[in-house]
Amino acid sequence: MTATLTLDTVTLPSAPVGAPNPLPAVAAMPQAPYEASTDGLPDDLAENIRYGQVGSIHPYLLQDQYARERTDEPMRVAVLENDLLRAEFAVDLGGRLVRLLDKATGRDLVYRNEVFQPANLGLRNAWFSGGVEWNIGMRGHWPLTCAPLYAAALTAPDGEPVLRMWEYERVRGVIVQIDATLDSTVAALHVRVRVRNPHADETGMYWWTNIAVAQTESSRVFAPATHAYQTQYDGTLAHVDVAAPDVSRPAHAAQAADWFYDLGGDAMPWIAALEPDGTGLAHVSSVRLSGRKLFVWGDTTGGRHWQEWLGGSYFEIQGGLTTTQYENLRMPGGATWEWTETFLPLHVDGADAEWAAACAVVGAQVGRATDAADASRLDAVADLAPERMLNVGAPWGALESALAARYDAPFDTLPGVRFDAMAGDDADYWRGLLGLADAGDSDAATPPPSYVAGPLWDRLLAESTPTWLTHYHRAVAAHASGNRTEAAAHYEASLRLRPTAWALRGRGLLKTAADEGDAGVAHLADALALAPGLAPLALELGEALLAAGRAEEVSGFVDSLPAELRSRGRFRVLAVRAALASGAGDEARRMLEDEFDVPDIREGELSMSDLWREAFPARPVPERYDFSMA
Repeated sequence: MTATLTLDTVTLPSAPVGAPNPLPAVAAMPQAPYEASTDGLPDDLAENIRYGQVGSIHPYLLQDQYARERTDEPMRVAVLENDLLRAEFAVDLGGRLVRLLDKATGRDLVYRNEVFQPANLGLRNAWFSGGVEWNIGMRGHWPLTCAPLYAAALTAPDGEPVLRMWEYERVRGVIVQIDATLDSTVAALHVRVRVRNPHADETGMYWWTNIAVAQTESSRVFAPATHAYQTQYDGTLAHVDVAAPDVSRPAHAAQAADWFYDLGGDAMPWIAALEPDGTGLAHVSSVRLSGRKLFVWGDTTGGRHWQEWLGGSYFEIQGGLTTTQYENLRMPGGATWEWTETFLPLHVDGADAEWAAACAVVGAQVGRATDAADASRLDAVADLAPERMLNVGAPWGALESALAARYDAPFDTLPGVRFDAMAGDDADYWRGLLGLADAGDSDAATPPPSYVAGPLWDRLLAESTPTWLTHYHRAVAAHASGNRTEAAAHYEASLRLRPTAWALRGRGLLKTAADEGDAGVAHLADALALAPGLAPLALELGEALLAAGRAEEVSGFVDSLPAELRSRGRFRVLAVRAALASGAGDEARRMLEDEFDVPDIREGELSMSDLWREAFPARPVPERYDFSMA
């Protein structure tokens, strides 16, 4: 049977991601709750860890406006299907492979989440668990994990369909193209990833394919390695034997941990997850994708709580460009990197033996399954232009190309992708500056819907007619890059031309960061007066009051807010912290005993358990507040 490629919808209980936070992300990018030490590591691994660190998620806006109330909502999926497999890709959610059904067994090979619930594990905050996620650019869950990708249907020379997805990643400045097709003769999903640095300058490169697998008591993971670099949530990174003790059973892990397998240059990198009956999934790739990893949540209250918080029990097997996820590689200007990944259902007899014997048996079966599969179709279509469009992404790839052309700078795109400069309405201002559309009016009472970064954009703004908005955008870009002096000058210039909440907010954050807390509070209060009811701004003002030692004012401030804001988890936390700081312990204890949720509590954040212990030193932390991963 020839495969089909169709668009479909899957209805799930869903908490919408919501509109982006309109305030630009000028603060340092949230980091994972642990950092790797390079002590004792091989020189190349240590150098990769030190290279290419990213300090800001700007110019992306944060996605932190979701809640935990769910209603049935459709999820759009592109479906590749034949007699053997059904693969569903969520084109509006980073192209996530949300389902891979093995028709021979009726089993889902990857963890299929039965809800869509964003949580604060992504670089832009919102992230959801399940399926196979493509992570590019920098450590963490990539900026487009909850954003649409371009998608198109192609027809290969043999008549079989290929799904193409692509986008421009704005922090690293690279193009990613993902082609997917089903094998015609065996059960296999082939994926070809192509990454292009279209600019002249070197950039840091990072890629990890994160594969969620439903966890049972007897799930087991195999990779062709005897040792791994193990990290937990205390920053340690030790070279450990994976067989003594045997770490292959995720459900038996005492706490959350990562094992980055030391594959030793294996000719065919692979990892597999199997159940006791020998059935499961193998992930195989070409050598460029040389890293493999196992992540487990661990058997702790916090680990179990996180899985429930996200929707269900799972672990992850992963493949990456480097040995560990702490590393970045140097990608030269104009370079194109590509590799093939294959997802294979397995059935292995003998996978329940001790580690070495079982791993050898599994590896042999992975080799046979890989030899029987044929991914060559992806070679034939790699450069073909998109045929039938299935989805439209963002305009930034086209706008970056137009900007480069304006200043005679290189922007060498891939032949198989097409960006739409007119996509979406959040880039109207930038289209106007580039002469691609009418500039339109700038409403100072409305937050700018998008931002830019980089010297060419700053040059374009500098050459444009000076307005409050040109100065404001230059201020934000400087602020996000850490140039506080330049940021302050442009915020002041913007405010001289027109007082806006947005420039006042920026100036307030600069004052707060410079330990001028009272001045920071004053500017943020003025900003909120111009944008009353804007939740992220109100929260920043409350945080600034606390940081300035003005806890007594916070309670009154929170009480003055609309009821809808006061009921949100972050504002309730603010009220508890203020009560504790001002000596109102009984009030803090009363609020905590109500047991509320903070929908965007971050991975590794222990604010709720810490507050509980401060308020109730002699009482155990309720499970609802326990997110500890160690």
